Amino acid sequence: MTLEILTSQDRPQRKWLNALFLGALAFLLTLFCLELIVVSGRISPLWYSTALMTVVVFRAPSKHVPLLLLSCVIGTSLANLIVIGPALSNLKFAILNMVQAILGGLMLRALLDRRNPLNSLLDWVRFAVCAGLIAPLIGGVVAVWMLQVGHRASLPFFSTWVISEVIGVLAFGPVLLLWPNKPLRQLITPGRQLETLLTLIVTLLASYLSLRFLPWPFTFIVVILFWCAVRLPKFEAFVLFFLNASFISILLAFNFVNLAQTGLLLGQVSTWLPFLLVLLPSHVMALVMDAFQREKHHISESETRFRNAMEYSAIGMALVSPNGGWQQVNQSLCQTLGFPAEELKKLTFQQITHPDDLNTDLQQLERLVAGDIMTYTMEKRYFRKDGEIVWARLTVSMVRDAEHQPLYFISQIVDISELKQSEQVNRRLMERITLANEAGGIGVWEWNLLTGEMLWDKRMYELFALGPHQIPTYDLWLHLLEPTERETAALIVQQAIERRSAFHMEYRVNLPSGSRYVRTEANRILSQDGQIERMLGICQDITPLRALNEALFQEKERMAITLDSIGEAVISTDDEMRVTFMNPVAETLSGWPQEKAAGVALSELLNITRGANGPRVENLLLCNLPGIKTSPDLEEELVLHTPEGVQVEIHYSITPLKTLTGASIGAVMVIQDVSESRKMMKRLSYSASHDMLTRLPNRHSFEQQLKRVVNDAAANNTQHVLVFIDLDKFKAVNDNAGHAAGDALLRELAELMQKHLRSSDLLARLGGDEFGVLLPNSHVDQVREVVQRIVTSVNEYTFLWHDHPYHVGASAGITQIDQHNCIRNVVMSQADVACYSAKHAGRGQYHVYQEVQM
Repeated sequence: MTLEILTSQDRPQRKWLNALFLGALAFLLTLFCLELIVVSGRISPLWYSTALMTVVVFRAPSKHVPLLLLSCVIGTSLANLIVIGPALSNLKFAILNMVQAILGGLMLRALLDRRNPLNSLLDWVRFAVCAGLIAPLIGGVVAVWMLQVGHRASLPFFSTWVISEVIGVLAFGPVLLLWPNKPLRQLITPGRQLETLLTLIVTLLASYLSLRFLPWPFTFIVVILFWCAVRLPKFEAFVLFFLNASFISILLAFNFVNLAQTGLLLGQVSTWLPFLLVLLPSHVMALVMDAFQREKHHISESETRFRNAMEYSAIGMALVSPNGGWQQVNQSLCQTLGFPAEELKKLTFQQITHPDDLNTDLQQLERLVAGDIMTYTMEKRYFRKDGEIVWARLTVSMVRDAEHQPLYFISQIVDISELKQSEQVNRRLMERITLANEAGGIGVWEWNLLTGEMLWDKRMYELFALGPHQIPTYDLWLHLLEPTERETAALIVQQAIERRSAFHMEYRVNLPSGSRYVRTEANRILSQDGQIERMLGICQDITPLRALNEALFQEKERMAITLDSIGEAVISTDDEMRVTFMNPVAETLSGWPQEKAAGVALSELLNITRGANGPRVENLLLCNLPGIKTSPDLEEELVLHTPEGVQVEIHYSITPLKTLTGASIGAVMVIQDVSESRKMMKRLSYSASHDMLTRLPNRHSFEQQLKRVVNDAAANNTQHVLVFIDLDKFKAVNDNAGHAAGDALLRELAELMQKHLRSSDLLARLGGDEFGVLLPNSHVDQVREVVQRIVTSVNEYTFLWHDHPYHVGASAGITQIDQHNCIRNVVMSQADVACYSAKHAGRGQYHVYQEVQM
């Protein structure tokens, strides 16, 4: 019997045979459970057909699930028909089992691996929770609702449904999940079959005896099933669990054993509850033992692989104890050292190590034991049994126990005696080549293309920063190159080999001291048959030369781009002030292209005047080579006239060019177009000092002028007058006619007040409808009439806005500035107080600040 039907159903006839087989199986399982009801006269708490349909949903291809489930439902319904008789409930029970199975199967599909569903204890927990708990609970609820069970019977019915489904799924489900796709005879050997059969007989007999004669029989049954879990593989153990559960249910149904029942509610199911206490720990033990066996098997395989890898390795390998004794050695090591294995195991590595290498080896071992390093490699000499010295490359690592204590060393020993001899020959050859080329600072190398060996002289080692014990190879040389240049270099070398030609190239190498530029030139040496046998070449450090060339190129490129990009005109001249270079801005500004301007005197090229209509500048700066950087005064407004008649305001400077020895070779003139900047400065200066509405000086400008006046009064004992003027009823104009009308009124009143002042007087808008007047070199008595005229003219002025007349007034405050009253904040406060007094007294008048008012 196999469960291939759940995984491979490609042929149509096979599909129907499989459906028929599953229907028959569902019929037999349902008939078995129903017969238990007939025999015992109680509801069976053991139901296997739902477990079968659940595994069908989980294991079968999705397109075949409907047919297989239908066959299971038909088989279940037929069994109900035979045992119970014709009734609609037969079909309802079968459909309820199918719905529960679909729910459980879909959850298992989402959570388990269909190829290896119970690979771990976590997988079993997922199976038990989903198919053995959640699905039965939901199925019980649906059954109570669908079958319309009475209120009093609903809880016993629900509990009996759930416990029977749970036991059926836990007993039969793992067997179906683990059932192999191949016939059992191909998987279970005859010896295992006999052992399983005997174990089954023993467990069935022991279960019967426990239930019949022992107190707490299920406790002893658990021990029996634990023994099965330890003794048998996972699948056979679950089969025995299932058969024991079925056997115990038969014993209980036929009353071969009788267990006490307690409680009305649990009376129907209490007899079967110990099934769970038996199945759950048995399943857990089976899975734990399976994991243990798999881990044991994995360890055994690992040990076998390690043993084979060590024994048949082409290099010498050994396990060495912490004190240096040889614990295990392979044949390759015995051949290298000339000792038989048994004789070598009686020695320590210290006894056969050359004295000159022993100290270094022991120091590395101490670092390895201390945990400073994980492994080390070194070249050392051993004494063979015949007394000869063998050179070896030794690689050592350490194995530690669970407490991190050293267990043994793993040593790999490679015989490099021939390599060391060749190395000595090569060293002598390199010394000769080095002596011939050391004076020129050129490294010489030779590459044998047949063997892949490379010979480098001393200069080559210095050039590529290699240690004296490092062996140069083509791969090592390529690795030292800058990563971005490796592909190009490898291609050049490959092409030279294919074409049997010489090559030369320049590249960068990455060294601990930084990147270096190297030039390599090589020629080929052909064999007698015309093939390349060797390549002989030289390498030279050209870093300083490349750095100089790169610096010059970068400087030239930077200067060219800078000159083309800047907004100033740049003109270079020779030592006679004749043009040698002009950037694009200079060509545009002067109106001369560089081709025509070359060789023209600077004074002839540029037409510069003082002012737009002023005389031409006959400046010696344009005619003679200056000794230092010079330029006209910034205050001098120079204008450049182009041949097209365009006038440009400029400022320029001329800087001499000198050699390293100080000789003059020309000059560089830089011309700046300052037209916009001068206009902007004038606008900014005016905006910073004037009120943009009335065009009068603003408060800042007024305060600066007042500061100069009070300082003059303090220093020179002069007298000046400060007047504050505040408009009356100005707010009414803004409120009634709008701010546009208020702005227009302020402009007109500013012009009106300005007419009554001298040219030396300063009228400023301080903010809003407040104005300030500064009358220098005046006394209060002299300005009373002037202030009165201003106040009267404002009071009598009629402002028309949209044909509607408006009248405002003015109030003024006057204070004297002299040697005794020359603090800026104080005099401003005095004028403000006097103006407030004028307003308080009835507006439309002025008041003079008196000391008694303080």
